[in-house]
Amino acid sequence: MACKALTLAFCLAASFASQAQAGQCETDLVQIDDALASMELAPDERAQVQDMRAQAEQLCSAGNESEGLDITAEAKAILNIK
Repeated sequence: MACKALTLAFCLAASFASQAQAGQCETDLVQIDDALASMELAPDERAQVQDMRAQAEQLCSAGNESEGLDITAEAKAILNIK
């Protein structure tokens, strides 16, 4: 019985962690969108950030939130978003 309880606890913890990362993906994507709409960037830099944003969105949507967050972090650094 203890194994079942531990397994259930682990599954619930993993589910909550995944949901938190998915929420962070959405937050980061909105921050990137807002910055792109309000900042003046060189065309090549804008294209790079837009490409990174698209990659991150695709990864997050596919369940690869960790990789998506790595890319949004890079894009946010280019845009000076804390």
